[in-house]
Order: sequence, then C-alpha cells, then structure tokens
Amino acid sequence: MENLTEKLNVFSELVLRDAAQKRDELIQAVETERSERLTQKENEFLQRAYDEIQGTIAEAKKTSNSKVLQAELDAKKQLLIKREQIINDVMDAAEKRLREFQSSADYEKWLMDLVNKSFFEVGKGAKTVYIASEDLKYKPQIESIIDTAKITVEPAEEHDFLGGVKVYNSDRRVAVDYSFREMLAEQKRDFLQKSGLTLG
Repeated sequence: MENLTEKLNVFSELVLRDAAQKRDELIQAVETERSERLTQKENEFLQRAYDEIQGTIAEAKKTSNSKVLQAELDAKKQLLIKREQIINDVMDAAEKRLREFQSSADYEKWLMDLVNKSFFEVGKGAKTVYIASEDLKYKPQIESIIDTAKITVEPAEEHDFLGGVKVYNSDRRVAVDYSFREMLAEQKRDFLQKSGLTLG
C-alpha cells in the first residue's frame, strides 16, 4: 500500500510538474504575443504620430513658403513703384531742362545744326523735316537750307515729340530721329543701366 501511495505521489508530482511546465509555456506564449501586439500597436501609434507631425511640418512649410513668396512679391511691387517714381522724377527733370533750353536763345542755332547733321546722315534726296509745333517759327530757315532736292517741313504729330528734329528721306527711305522724345528715351535707357535700376 505504501508502494502504491508512493507511486501515486510520484505520478502526481510528474503530472503537476508537466502542468506547471505547460502553464509556464502558455504564460510565455501569451506574454510573447501580448508583447508583439503591444509593440505592433506602439509602432502603429508612432507611425500615425510621425505622419501627423510630418503633415504638420509640411503644412507649416507650405504656409511659411507662401508667406515668404507673398513678402517677396510685395517687396518687388514696392521696388517697381519706387523705380517708376525715380525714373519719372529724373525724366520730368530732364524734360523741364529741355523745355527751358527750347525757350533759350541758343536753341535756334542748335536746331539748325541738328537739321544739317540729319540732312548729311540721310543723304541726298527729297526730305521731310518733322519739328515740334512750337518750332514751326523756324520753318523758313530750314526750307532755305541749300539742298539738291525738295525740303518739306511739317509739325510732328507725336504729342511727346517736345522738340528737336526728325528727318525722313523719301527717295532713299531712311530716317534719323533727333527729337527730344528719342533723346529722353535714350537717356532713360542709359540712366537705367548706369543706376542699376534695370529689372531681370
């Protein structure tokens, strides 16, 4: 009987040990699965948080870039306005000086010299001389210039002609433009280049 009890005790111990081992293995498997699931969920949350942060950063960059771009556009607009103001001020001052010169005693000689220079440049042939309507008083002097062909003097129709002369040789189909308008345009180009106010 004692032998049987001893055998039962040994059997019980083996069964309990086996059960304890299976329990430990099951606990280990559950713990491993729980840890893996937890890690997976953590990774999902981290990825979602990362994506949200990247989205926020991208939106912030977009907003920042948009603000920088708008600031640059505003600065360029202000620069253009200031540039035009400077150009207009300089050109207005130049035009005023030209008007003063046109009213001076030196203007007639200067104009006649310019007419002669223009005649030489366009060459022989019938010529039409365009002058400002205020300068029509010099028409007789211009028409009296000795030339081999007909000279016609007409008022320039351009409202911004201002003064000076433009000569067209209809036989050779060539022209020269020494009007104040053209001189101012050339001065404007020169001023923009030298002042560094050119765009681009």
